[in-house]
Amino acid sequence: MKHLLIIEDDQIDQMAFERFAAGNEFNYSYEVANSIAEAKHIINTKKFDLILSDYFLGDGNAFEILKMQIDIPIIVTTGTGSEEIAVNALKMGAYDYLIKDIDGFYLKMLPITVKNALQRYQSEKELKEYHTNLEALIEQKTRELKKEIEIRKETTEDLLKMNMIFKNSNEVTFMTDINGVFTFINPKFTELYGYSQDEVIGKATPRILKSNIKNNIDYEKFWNKLTNKQSISNFSYINKRKDSTLVHIEGSFEPILDTEKSIIGYLAIQRDISERIKNQQVQKVLYNISNAVNTTKNLRQLIQLIKQELHTILDTTNFYIALYDEINNLITLPFFEDENDHFTTIPAKNSITEYIIKTKQTLLLTSQELVDLSKEHNFNLLGTTPKQWLGVPIKVAGKIIGVIVLQSYKSNNSFTEYDKDLLIYVTDQIGLSIQNKKNEQYLILALEKATESDRLKTAFLHNISHEIRTPMNGILGFANLLKNPQLSEEKQRTFIDIISKSGVRMLSTLNDLMDISKLETGQVKINYTPTNIHDELEILHGLFKPESAAKNLVLNLTLPKNKGSIVLKTDREKLFAILSNLIKNAIKFSSDGGVDFGYEQKGEFLEFYVMDTGIGIPKNRQKAIFDRFIQADINDTNVHEGSGLGLSISKSYITMLGGDIWVESIENKGSQFYFTLPIITDSKNYSKEQKEHSISPIAESKKIAVLIVEDEEIASLYLSILMEDFSSVIYRAKNGEEAIEIYKKHPEIDLVLMDIKMPKMGGYETSLMIREISKDVIIIAQTAFSFPGDKQKALRYGCTDYISKPIQATKLYALLKKYFNT
Repeated sequence: MKHLLIIEDDQIDQMAFERFAAGNEFNYSYEVANSIAEAKHIINTKKFDLILSDYFLGDGNAFEILKMQIDIPIIVTTGTGSEEIAVNALKMGAYDYLIKDIDGFYLKMLPITVKNALQRYQSEKELKEYHTNLEALIEQKTRELKKEIEIRKETTEDLLKMNMIFKNSNEVTFMTDINGVFTFINPKFTELYGYSQDEVIGKATPRILKSNIKNNIDYEKFWNKLTNKQSISNFSYINKRKDSTLVHIEGSFEPILDTEKSIIGYLAIQRDISERIKNQQVQKVLYNISNAVNTTKNLRQLIQLIKQELHTILDTTNFYIALYDEINNLITLPFFEDENDHFTTIPAKNSITEYIIKTKQTLLLTSQELVDLSKEHNFNLLGTTPKQWLGVPIKVAGKIIGVIVLQSYKSNNSFTEYDKDLLIYVTDQIGLSIQNKKNEQYLILALEKATESDRLKTAFLHNISHEIRTPMNGILGFANLLKNPQLSEEKQRTFIDIISKSGVRMLSTLNDLMDISKLETGQVKINYTPTNIHDELEILHGLFKPESAAKNLVLNLTLPKNKGSIVLKTDREKLFAILSNLIKNAIKFSSDGGVDFGYEQKGEFLEFYVMDTGIGIPKNRQKAIFDRFIQADINDTNVHEGSGLGLSISKSYITMLGGDIWVESIENKGSQFYFTLPIITDSKNYSKEQKEHSISPIAESKKIAVLIVEDEEIASLYLSILMEDFSSVIYRAKNGEEAIEIYKKHPEIDLVLMDIKMPKMGGYETSLMIREISKDVIIIAQTAFSFPGDKQKALRYGCTDYISKPIQATKLYALLKKYFNT
């Protein structure tokens, strides 16, 4: 077994080499030196068949080993890919060089590189021995000129031996006379070039092998050395075979001298290095493809570079890469270049690309084989049928992510089995590079989305701050102005109206924040009830008519003709909220013209619409407006109060109800919002009000005794003022314990207004204890919270009904009328 010296100071590269050497492909023993100094010591004390040295080492470089001029083949490795280092190494006597790549593919090339170097060393050694023997033979023959017969006999025997050596040599060997005409060729010459002895000996010169490809060879210098009786070694160039195919050659040349030291001919020894050159090209291709992930901007640029690199070793004139989306079962074409066809998509079913993805097979087919396979497996052939088709599945971590395809329309022999194996080999790196680029693009997109989200949230917080501070400023400012006793009655009414509108605006903002919070945490539930669509739309028309009239806008409600009222089973409150948001926005964003709304029945859905003549929405923002926080990102200096959450909340509600929402808009002309809801009908009659408690209203109107349970002084005072005209007496408690004591002392109390969140004892527990004392007292729960299930929870704890804060007088009076006919 051949024994190698490995000079490598990098621990990671050492480990990579040791893992590779442990496999079956590396059939050599070896020792490792960690520095130049250690290597020199080992070389002087031990014998090796070959040295493999890294170029950059801690205490020097590989050139110091080459300068020792050891009679051992030396291979230099380098991670820089510098051609200058490689050329200088070869000039100094290195037998070969390897470029390290980041994925360690150069290790796969190491066994064949070592083998070639050892074979070349052996051939050159044999040649040197031959030259030594030849010179000794000539000297011997000169000394024995007097014995001509014996000399002739011995010379003939030696020539026969020499002939046998060349005939059995693994290297291409030929001789020429002084004019360059062939005088001898060995069997390897015929095997490599295709010419027989009868075709060339005495008839032709080595010019028949000339390829006319620029070799960067200085032929004048070449012949000057030979004619000056100097040998030439390690000479690389490209020759042409008899069939016009090309072959990469490395050769050595010697002048043949007679006894008078005159040139009588030339000897050439050559070897085919095409495989080595191909392997070097493959290494370079893999290295460049690996690095391309960092140098290209997007996936198409990466694949374009992959195509260019592959073109140095394969014909990529007709080339495409198809990627497979396993989750969605889709095939995409990020890159497609072809002489005859142009496709942007490939069907995910019944195509040869799908066949390769499913079978995980590599296919090299002629046109007829392609047709036969399509008939056998029932898939369609798209576009022009090529004369030859080569397809390789792209794998990453054992999964098929796509297919790389080469086609030829010129010949059914454009690609060989070697080309197929070569494409399989490089496809692993191609798959990794594509996957890395896709991951990089996903990360860039995620970063852009995160940045956009942060920007929008910042804008949203600024907008919310404005929406809370502005009405608060109105409330506090005009409240202070009301303290002036000199104000006229008209100004007082104006200031109170401003305070009221500011409060409504702030409440709207808080309600939006509460709604979006519920949606974010999944606390919103659908409550399906029979809903009269005509009634709801007419209520909305009446509700928003004063607001639209204040802006000189016409508000139109259009109902389907020749159709009675439709009772739809849906969530009544959410439908009302959706339409309110859309109509409110239409009025807000319109300065003239009008707003139309209504619905039409389309199949199994009702399609609602709200149209305005407002500012419109830019086309590039028409999808974004349904995202949260987006209103704060649309620039308009004339508008627009609001949290920017209304459309997002509406879209969420519509989705929960099984519908869809979209917008059609032209800037400066207006917008048309549409949404659908599935038709779920209920034939039963319904009433707009449903009883929440079994207690019957008091028949006669009277003054009632009221207990207000509220820990906040201002809220308690506000309720007392609201109840003054309806109460015979008002009791006030700050917590549950006080409320129970008061009720025990005054069981004649008719109504308890119960705050839920209080110190010491909460509203639910207090209500339950009061209900144990009296089954008839009316208990109305009041809370600043508004979560799903609050009303039902209040009823379970003995409350008669429920009202949410801030308490509006109209709603409270409606409850009084409901239970007391007040």
